[in-house]
Amino acid sequence: MDLRRPLFAGLGLAAVELVLVFALAGDLFLTSTERWRFVLASLPFWIGFAALAWAFVASADRIFRRRASHPSRALGRLLGLIAGVAVGVLAWSATAGRRLRDASWRELAVVGVAIVAALVVTKLAPWLRDRRPVGWWLPAASALVAVGALVVDATVLLRLYPAVHWALTLSAVSAALVAFQQAPFGVWGTGRRTRAILAALGGLAFGGGLWGLAALGAAPNARFVVQERAPLTGKVLAWWPAGPRRRARASAEPAPVEEGEAPAARPGIDLRDRDVLLISVDALRADRLAAWGGEGLTPEMDALAEEGLVFRRAYTPTPHTSYALSSMLTGKYLREVLELPDAPEAHPALPELLRRYGYRTAAFYPPAIFFVDGHRFAALEQGGFGFEYRKKMFASAGLRVAQLERYLREVEPGHPLFVWVHLFEPHEPYDPPEGFARGDSTEARYDGEVAAADAAIGDLVRAFREARPDATIILTADHGEEFGDHGGYYHGTTLYDEQVRVPLVWSSPEEVPPGETDVPVELLDVATTLLAAVGIPRDARMRGDDLGPVLRGDAREPGQPGAPEAAFAAIGDERMVVDGRYKLICAPTGCRLFDLEADPVERRNLAGEEPRRVEHLRGTLSGLLESIPRVEAMAMGAGRAWPEALARAELGDATAADAVVPLLGDERAEVRAAAARVLGQLAHAPAEVALARLRSDADPRVRGEAVVAGLRLGDAEARAPAQALLEEEGLPEELRRRAALGLAERGDGAGVTTLRALAMDEGAEEGARLDALEALRTLAAAGVAPEALGESVPALGRVLEDVRLRPAAVRALGAIGGRRAADAIAAAFEEERYLPARAAEAAALFALGDRRAEPLARRYLGMDTPFPGGVGLLLEHGALARPSGAGASLEAGSVRVGSWRCEVEGCLPLEGAKVRLPRRGAPADPARVVVLADGEGVLRVGDERFEVRGPTQVSLEAPAGPERELTFAGSALVRALVVVPAREELPPPPPEPWEAEEDQPAGASSGEGAPSSGSAP
Repeated sequence: MDLRRPLFAGLGLAAVELVLVFALAGDLFLTSTERWRFVLASLPFWIGFAALAWAFVASADRIFRRRASHPSRALGRLLGLIAGVAVGVLAWSATAGRRLRDASWRELAVVGVAIVAALVVTKLAPWLRDRRPVGWWLPAASALVAVGALVVDATVLLRLYPAVHWALTLSAVSAALVAFQQAPFGVWGTGRRTRAILAALGGLAFGGGLWGLAALGAAPNARFVVQERAPLTGKVLAWWPAGPRRRARASAEPAPVEEGEAPAARPGIDLRDRDVLLISVDALRADRLAAWGGEGLTPEMDALAEEGLVFRRAYTPTPHTSYALSSMLTGKYLREVLELPDAPEAHPALPELLRRYGYRTAAFYPPAIFFVDGHRFAALEQGGFGFEYRKKMFASAGLRVAQLERYLREVEPGHPLFVWVHLFEPHEPYDPPEGFARGDSTEARYDGEVAAADAAIGDLVRAFREARPDATIILTADHGEEFGDHGGYYHGTTLYDEQVRVPLVWSSPEEVPPGETDVPVELLDVATTLLAAVGIPRDARMRGDDLGPVLRGDAREPGQPGAPEAAFAAIGDERMVVDGRYKLICAPTGCRLFDLEADPVERRNLAGEEPRRVEHLRGTLSGLLESIPRVEAMAMGAGRAWPEALARAELGDATAADAVVPLLGDERAEVRAAAARVLGQLAHAPAEVALARLRSDADPRVRGEAVVAGLRLGDAEARAPAQALLEEEGLPEELRRRAALGLAERGDGAGVTTLRALAMDEGAEEGARLDALEALRTLAAAGVAPEALGESVPALGRVLEDVRLRPAAVRALGAIGGRRAADAIAAAFEEERYLPARAAEAAALFALGDRRAEPLARRYLGMDTPFPGGVGLLLEHGALARPSGAGASLEAGSVRVGSWRCEVEGCLPLEGAKVRLPRRGAPADPARVVVLADGEGVLRVGDERFEVRGPTQVSLEAPAGPERELTFAGSALVRALVVVPAREELPPPPPEPWEAEEDQPAGASSGEGAPSSGSAP
């Protein structure tokens, strides 16, 4: 047989692969050495492999010619058997997904496909063997099949459906062999000597290919690029053991790195084979740690900060746990990525990449981390971020220590570890364990939980470093927590520092010099930095800066080469960028600029004073938004290019609107529809005429989006078609819901039923449900559709069960009114623990004239942290006596003493200013005094000092004894004062039962379980 044919087949396969990889991903190679390693692995290996495959078939054919009566049939049956087994295995793997694996017909279908494949090859192989090569139609067709299979393999469904990719590889190899076997060139190489030479060349090529694979596997970046993008060699390399890893040595100079390895040419840190413990704390304000101004609350975290590098300006990308932690582990702005059209579900995460290179990975976290918009994170939740060992359960900080200690005892030695522990303390409800109480106020109970978390962190660090000396410890939080700093509470509502700035401490003994830095960094940077430090290439779609130069000490000042330029965050329709000193927060209504050095509490908006700085930071913000769709483009739109301007606009970049208008005429219906939708969302008035024309588009989805956009732009002629949309069959429910919202904005209640269904839909996004509740409130306040709204009361009563939606649901119920609505609000108010909801419930009951409003409001004002706006509500609704002229409204029986200067708005305390509290009919001790102050300045009440910026409510213990006087001083006005009985805060709700989940690879023990010792994929 002609031995040239397999050599040419292997050469052709390798050539096509090289062209594909260098065309599609050539820029991912770091050096020319990496490229040559790939060439010297692919070419000889596939030449040799094709020769070996040919030799197997030729040897079998020779045996059958000697011993079988029908050699061709015997060869066909052998190859048919091999093909049937291979196709059966691939078919079984292809149907192993959750939708097909339990199908009753799966086994029968797999067997049937395997039998068909075996029969086809059994019939085809003898014909090909006996056919004399004549003409080029068959070899040309086979070559096209081979090339097409490789192109599809390299470009379609990357990282998905491995069985499909293996089928394409086998098809390409088989078709290439057939193409050259049937090529009509003369036979050469039939002599024994020539055959021996060619056989030796094939063997040498295969051996050289194996050597090339070993060299390729030792270069982490080249290995990563080839595994990700090479359709042939990448699959072989995935089975190839990783190259030897070297222990990082502490040194002032970077360890020498061979040419082609990822860490070269980077002044970063070297943590190869170092063990890493990542600790994240839920809702931990940075200002509780000493490095950020805290005072002795966190000695364990402070000790860690003393030995590590403190990033004083670290930011979460979104102040919600689900988005923050998922972004941290994937290295992406996931909130923005998930807003993109056809956003990919697969997001390679840090632990997945570490496992690929031999790390053992473990995670300990509660299921609540996916609470907000959990449906968006279904793939990440199901895959557990790619961790090998997972302990997913609600657990106290102390229990997490015990779980980590057990894991460290039982994990297989000889592999570096990456362990992530997320502590749920100090998330609301604040209920510190015994021994950690710091007081009864809301902040004191929060501080108690912080102290408990701090103690556990000390134990976690000691346990990890006892088992793994010199380990790297990274400490951070998912977001902060607000306590009225800007009028709100908890998190997930603003982009002020109390919610978005997080502590970040990096401790790598003898590798990272201790210190502090004000360079702006993000949680995303953790994954990128770790991968660079251990010499593992990141996924091409990962964002974040490599903080190596900062950690090493070469770039610890903002603006230095190697230092990150800015940090980004977003919530709702607001976006933020920080350059270290200045922060810009932009919303559709405008931007605010703050100087964080001169104004750390973010009170003075400098946007009007520094327009150039605003413009510069807006450019930075727009550039980042513009880059997100570009980076994700390789995984979006099923391989079709999505217009960049449209993607930017969908992320809220209003500067892209003009470039989106021409897309209303795009040939793709999905682009026209998306362009119409986003132009409506951005309220881009110049598009109104074009949108009106689009209402006659042939595509129903495009027509619907144009109608809704017209509503948003105030086009009166869009109202009737919008009403028709509510009843039109075949349209997405999401489009009908937006039509109902648009109608409500125009005072039209035709979509009340749709809005009610949206508000109740637990699977809908939180923002959409809040919009529906606000629309219902607006309609009710305008007196529109009272009957339909009245029918919504029971449904809205059920929405009250969701604490995130409760304030909005209360406002809607209050606007609808009626006895049923008041009863539902009062029932919620009586058991309410959530401060913003208390404020909404009190306001609604007062507005409804309900007699339960005042006693309940006074009850909650008597707690250590009174609900926001409580005194103002009493004042507004006549529960406090107003002075006939100028003056402050005081609790009945209270008297001003000393010198005061009174105005219509209130009284300013002067010399000897006091208030004598009532004696008759007054609450018995203990009591609390709640004061409503106003203006700008300081108010001193008794021994306490309060900062006042605008209407400010302050609370303190009422003095005991017969005098019951409070002294007042300062530059702020006193508008009102109430005296109420002191009350204990409501106890936290009992924990809900939860069945712990421990998800481990096959072969691991069950139950509490030991960590798996199986190899990483």
